[in-house]
Amino acid sequence: MMSTRKLRFAFFGNVYQPKKSVSIQKILACLSQYEAEVFIEREFYTFITEGQQMSLKGVNVFDNNQFEADFAISMGGDGTFLRTASVVGQKQIPILGINTGRLGFLADVNAQEIEHTIHALHDEDYAVDTRAVIQVETKGQELQGYNCALNDVAILKRDNASMISIYATINGETLTTYQADGLIISTPTGSTAYSLSVGG
Repeated sequence: MMSTRKLRFAFFGNVYQPKKSVSIQKILACLSQYEAEVFIEREFYTFITEGQQMSLKGVNVFDNNQFEADFAISMGGDGTFLRTASVVGQKQIPILGINTGRLGFLADVNAQEIEHTIHALHDEDYAVDTRAVIQVETKGQELQGYNCALNDVAILKRDNASMISIYATINGETLTTYQADGLIISTPTGSTAYSLSVGG
């Protein structure tokens, strides 16, 4: 079923590796065929226009999570995808991961599939993969940054501490006490990605 309204896309990208931004013009050209509205994160926009000397016309620039979109597009690897997920946060919009790196577990659409993928989104011919997140709550000191994670949460000791004791409970029931430098609590997404990254 073909969409009759103009779709809105919010772009996030890798700003550290120039070759990972080369597909942006191909995507924008494809989106312009469908008269889509395009919003680009300011840091990524600056990287492309000033750092890569590319000219981007007809796009809107946004800061933080100040955007409205039907889809978020993450251009880079899984690290960029995770950062995109943290910014998209509670908006509950699908993220399309375009892999411009090597192994892509989350960012799994390659540059050759862009036109086909955009066409499928416009025709509403896609499925959304729903993933669990971890939410972090603290007592006392306020948590800095986002309080949800798609991948994992790490509890680490301070630099000057030896080991720390971490009391773990599940639904109020004691699990165990860890004596360690830290503890990583991972989602199914995170544990699978870690396994794949080491050849599992």
